Parts: sequence; structure tokens; C-alpha cells
Amino acid sequence: MQIEKVSNPFEEMYEGYHCFGCCKRNEKGLKLDFFRYKEYAFGRWEPDLDLQGYHNIMHGGIQATMLDEISAWWVYIIAGTAGFTARLSIRYHKHAPVNRGALFLRAGAMEKRRNLYNIKAELFGGNGDRYASGDVEFFTYPADVAERDMQYPGHSRFLGTLVESSDYGFPEAMFEALA
Repeated sequence: MQIEKVSNPFEEMYEGYHCFGCCKRNEKGLKLDFFRYKEYAFGRWEPDLDLQGYHNIMHGGIQATMLDEISAWWVYIIAGTAGFTARLSIRYHKHAPVNRGALFLRAGAMEKRRNLYNIKAELFGGNGDRYASGDVEFFTYPADVAERDMQYPGHSRFLGTLVESSDYGFPEAMFEALA
């Protein structure tokens, strides 16, 4: 299945850019990769053993950060603006291993009320198991305000290239309900 691997325009826009979630130059960061399919944002992460809580189990705070980050990227690449998390409610379903390969994220909007999006974010393993899910309430600005005040680069700057989801190890189950 083809999905779009989106660009991260922040990397080239700002010398001081150092986002913990997505900056490739942040040595201590997650360095997440992002993708788009239909009206959903997807993420991929190679686990770091330094980010575990219990032995070989990802720390819950890192899972929360990842759910928050994929929601922000949904706002960037689908809604076409920027904002901030107003509320995040997380449910941990299973232990997320850090020693069994890549982990995957998915986010999609459930509802929009004025400038608030309710986004469903999920964390999966390569076998399709869901490890955590979050209901995220995201406050958004009009695009012109986001560009002026939050350095949002504009929707078109996130356009990327089509890739095969299997080349990045995405479990097909993440896409089946969306087709």
C-alpha cells in the first residue's frame, strides 16, 4: 500500500529548532518519522533502550509524548495549521516493548468544535498489537495566525513522496479499517 512520507520543514527553517519528538539533530530526542494516508497521520519510531521504565518496556511518559506528537503532526499535515494540546487522556492497553523492533503511531480526528479538534491517537507494535491510545483535545489557530505567530511553515511545505508502507514495516492492520 502506498502512503506519503511527509517532509519536516522545521528542520531547515530554524537554526534553533530542537524538537524532542521530531528533530533528527536532537541526540536525546525521539526522531520520529511521519506519514500521511487519507485523513490520517502515521508515525514510525525505532525504540531507544534508554527510554525504558521497567526492563525492556517503554516508559509511559514517552508513550504519552509520542501520542501527543502524532496528534500535533495530524494538525500540521491534515488540518493545515498549528496549535497546542489542551488535554490528553491516555489508556495503556499492553506493555510496549523497546526491544522488538519499530513502533507505529496513528492519529485521526474524531470531531471538530470551532477551533478544537478531538483526535484519537494510537501506538502499535509491528505485530499490530495496540499498546496505548489517547484522546487528545487540540486547540488550533487559523492558518494565517499559526504562520505569523507560531512559525507554522504552511501546509504545502509538508508534502512528501509516496512510499510503500511495507518498506517501513507498518502492520497492514493499521490500514485495513481505513480503506
